[in-house]
Amino acid sequence: MDESTALRLLPTEGLVVRIKDEGALLTLDYQESTAKHRQSLWWGTAVGWRAMQMAAMALSTDGLWSRDNLSVVSGHPGPGVLDSINFVTDAGARDALTVMQNPNCVSRCNSEMKFEWWVSDGVKTAHVALRDDFVDRGFYELIDRRVYNEKRDDDDELFELYKVNMSARIWVAPLDVNFSVNYQAPLAKGEIPAGHAWSVPA
Repeated sequence: MDESTALRLLPTEGLVVRIKDEGALLTLDYQESTAKHRQSLWWGTAVGWRAMQMAAMALSTDGLWSRDNLSVVSGHPGPGVLDSINFVTDAGARDALTVMQNPNCVSRCNSEMKFEWWVSDGVKTAHVALRDDFVDRGFYELIDRRVYNEKRDDDDELFELYKVNMSARIWVAPLDVNFSVNYQAPLAKGEIPAGHAWSVPA
C-alpha cells in the first residue's frame, strides 16, 4: 500500500473523519459540520466531533469503520453535540441514535448531562468518555443558573468565555489525553448500556 492510499484510509487526522457508507469512502471535515452553526454551538460541535474521532479510531482496528451497522447512544442532549454525531455517523437519519435521559436532564443541558457516548458497529461498542476534570465545575453551575431561571447579569458573557476556552482546549491535546475509550458488547438500535443509571431512552 503506497503512502497516499494509506493516508486516505486513516480514520481520523486533524479536522477530518473518514468513514465508509455502503462501501463508499467519505472524508468529512469539521468545518463543514460547523458551517450552519452560530458561535454559541461551537463547544458542542467541537466536543461531539472529537468524540466521534475517538470512536473512529476505536472501531477501525480491523479496517475503516462503516456507517452501515452503526448505532449511537449519547449521554449529552446538546444540539451541537448531536449535530456532530449525526454529521459523522448519519445515525439520526437511520433511526439509530438514542439520547439518554434522566428525570432532571430531559432534552436540555444541565449539570447532570454526561459527556459520554456509546458507538456500536454490531460487533463491539466503543464507550467514549470525556475526562472527568475537563469541564470546570463552574461551567455546570452556570448552566444550572440559566436552566432554572437564576441567571446573573454577567452570565451570558461568562458562558461564552467558558465555551471559547473549552473549544480551543479540546483541539490542543491528543484525543487519548482528553478522552477514554473501552470496549463493550454490541448494542442494538435503541438499547441503553447495561447497568447505567440512566435507563429511559429519548
